[in-house]
Amino acid sequence: MAVKDEKILGFLGLGAMGTAMCYGLVKCGFQVVLPAYRREIDTAAGFSPVAPDAEAKAARYDEMLAGTGIAAASQRELIEKADVLLISMPTSRQVEGLMYGEDGIMECIRPGSAVIDLTSADPNSTKKLAAELEKKGVDMLDCPISGGTVGASNQTLAVMAGGKREVFETYREVLETIGAPEKVTYVGPSGAGDTMKCANNFLSACCVAATTEALMVTAKAGINPHTACKVIAGSGGRNDAAMYKFPSLVFPGKNLGMAVSLMLKDVNLFNEAAKASDVPAFVGNLIYQLWHVPVAEQDGGKDLVRFVEMYEKWCGVKLRGIDKEEN
Repeated sequence: MAVKDEKILGFLGLGAMGTAMCYGLVKCGFQVVLPAYRREIDTAAGFSPVAPDAEAKAARYDEMLAGTGIAAASQRELIEKADVLLISMPTSRQVEGLMYGEDGIMECIRPGSAVIDLTSADPNSTKKLAAELEKKGVDMLDCPISGGTVGASNQTLAVMAGGKREVFETYREVLETIGAPEKVTYVGPSGAGDTMKCANNFLSACCVAATTEALMVTAKAGINPHTACKVIAGSGGRNDAAMYKFPSLVFPGKNLGMAVSLMLKDVNLFNEAAKASDVPAFVGNLIYQLWHVPVAEQDGGKDLVRFVEMYEKWCGVKLRGIDKEEN
């Protein structure tokens, strides 16, 4: 494997998405400092197509270290070694913990380095962190991603970047390794990437909800759900849920690759952004209440298909594991 003669990367957050993205970077020759001090914790959870179970994840970890991965014995060592620090966390709360906690980023990071936050984070938190890092001579990009564990494994994610344009251009190659080059987009100043991501996930939540209801109604009219999605895909109601998520994942009985609680978090961030911008969020508030139902039932940690299962129970119509379109 050819080693890229570039700055050393560091990666914090080897969960399902983080491991897949980090593996792609190492596979492409980037030198990446890994949190070896968390190896046992990280390999026990957070699975993806790249690492579908603990054994496979441990093997991927060892494979990265045998390649261009560099083991760090502590968080301080990882942060201090990295020229560019990538973060992949569930929420801003964990990012802030990394920033301000013991041996945190604010304490250990070197002037002249950079932080790329891949988290779907709170734009306000991001802007605050970016301003503080700038005082230390550190650049920051908020670069949330979209495409799930499959996209992370295939290096086909969409990346929406916020921050200084020149910083984005400096690290474009890193971002285009994580995602598909044609889907890596600079969207605006600090916080813009996070705002774009919560807007995107709000729309995604709407599409899953609306498609679920539409398929319940059409199924009760005797229309095979595969047939309904085929018609929708070629008509004005086309959307990603009807064109891909349901035919390829829901109907075969697979997961959508995201927890309900994380979707609800992004819808809430969208509603907060709407409120701060004096934009009415009638749909946003309704969608939030609808997606909050499984969370209220203590199912927030389950996959998004829990939302579909909720409607299956309410309507007495099964969409998971159904037969293919009948001729």
